[in-house]
Amino acid sequence: SFYEELVSHGFLKPLTAPVKGMVVKEGSCNYVAPQGISSVVKYYLKQSAGADVCYEHHVTHISLRDGKWEVSRKMGPPEQFDVVILTMPVPQILQLQGDIVTIINESQKQQLESVSYSSRYALGLFYEADTQIDVPWAAQYITGNPCIRFISIDNKKRNI
Repeated sequence: SFYEELVSHGFLKPLTAPVKGMVVKEGSCNYVAPQGISSVVKYYLKQSAGADVCYEHHVTHISLRDGKWEVSRKMGPPEQFDVVILTMPVPQILQLQGDIVTIINESQKQQLESVSYSSRYALGLFYEADTQIDVPWAAQYITGNPCIRFISIDNKKRNI
């Protein structure tokens, strides 16, 4: 499985640190990325044998042309690809024009339109390297608080 592959290369490790308030399902295993989750993405991009990754392109149209995906963007000429992976929020996918509009069937469109988001914010606090935070957990879920949902001592959680 891809978990085994990522574990064998050190990109994932089983979560062994205590997480207060975590609901654990029997037979499941939770993982941490000791080098950060971006290390997993970078690993797969390296495995892709030359994937050309484009960032910050304002895509406006996606159409099928002679078995290839033609992607038009706000700035620059259209380009053709064998595969296109969209990582933009659903409302932006629904604003795309071109053949993508007819490829997404009505049921899929309704499911996409029913997606809702809730805002999440993160606050990172950095301490001197030798600072000790004396708590019996590495992370904790907070219930009943309208502002705070989860706190973590990241190095402790990653076991580094």
